[in-house]
Amino acid sequence: MALSRSSSWKEHRLANKLECDGTEYSVDLVARKATGVEGWKVTLVYLPRGEGSEIKVDLPNAASTAEVRRLVTELEGAEDRLRDYCRQRSA
Repeated sequence: MALSRSSSWKEHRLANKLECDGTEYSVDLVARKATGVEGWKVTLVYLPRGEGSEIKVDLPNAASTAEVRRLVTELEGAEDRLRDYCRQRSA
């Protein structure tokens, strides 16, 4: 993983600059161990690069670190998919 706060928290930048409905975002995948969750709780975090509100999109839990890595590989550079997630949450 690109950035890591501790062994129970993983972050990876999926997109530095993603335009969605007129707002530009940086997009991170955040995976963390959570109480009552088997494996990892996975969230996409859309951080506005200017004006706008942060958007969080919960994805299905990942059973293992390998599954988190697979998600990163799947979503990194997949701008159309990331836009779809953004629009689903902001609609």
